[in-house]
Amino acid sequence: MSNAAALPQTGDLYDDEATPHGVMPGTVRGARLIAAVAAAVGVVLIAITVALGGSLGALLAGYLPSFALVPLVLWFRQAGDLVRKAAIGVAVLALLVSSTGILTGLPPGAVGIVANGAVAGLLLRPSARSWFLRER
Repeated sequence: MSNAAALPQTGDLYDDEATPHGVMPGTVRGARLIAAVAAAVGVVLIAITVALGGSLGALLAGYLPSFALVPLVLWFRQAGDLVRKAAIGVAVLALLVSSTGILTGLPPGAVGIVANGAVAGLLLRPSARSWFLRER
């Protein structure tokens, strides 16, 4: 037997996060942050590669889908569900491109898989869906 207090039950089993009206849920804020950090890491790696005189082709190709995700996440506050679906699609594409990095040894590799998988997973949550379907 446990002395831990029981968590309060809500009526909706699919509501993963209750937020006040007009407040972006943590799932959407988290997806924005992860996408921004992944793109920033790509910019830093590209800058280091340029400084060291390395080849940019494969590095740019690996991070291009992550860079394409940034304009979409900037629209999260005012956009509708189409932007969420596009962001999920781009995150999955970035995940697939990142998986080739494991085979070739080029970035983003496993970090890109985890980051882009997290973005797609967070945007698939019910709270993210309800944020993008809300009335404006």
